[in-house]
Amino acid sequence: MMLYIFYSLVGLLGIGLFITSYRFFRLSRSQANQISALQQQLAALCSAAVGSDERIVRFEQTLGKIREQQTSMNLGQPQLQSYEHAIRLARKGVDVNQLIDNCNLSEEEALLITRLHGAQRHSVTDLH
Repeated sequence: MMLYIFYSLVGLLGIGLFITSYRFFRLSRSQANQISALQQQLAALCSAAVGSDERIVRFEQTLGKIREQQTSMNLGQPQLQSYEHAIRLARKGVDVNQLIDNCNLSEEEALLITRLHGAQRHSVTDLH
């Protein structure tokens, strides 16, 4: 009888160990699935980050081009302002030499502005 109780206890202990090990197996499999899902999410985030980096590089290149264009436009703008100032002076009747001195124009530019915008319009025969 003692042997029967001993085998029963060993059997119950074996069943308890089997149930516990089965639970640990299921827990381990569940954790492995979660780790795999996290690895896939991390891979997706990394590939998205690489794509974002490429877009940022293209954006910075485009921004650089726009800055260069803006700089070149700003460099050309003082000359335009000089012409506008010369036109205003010519309309007030300033002579060619003063336009050359005040607006940093060549003689040809000053003559052209005076003829086109001067206070005293010349006749067509005067131009030829």
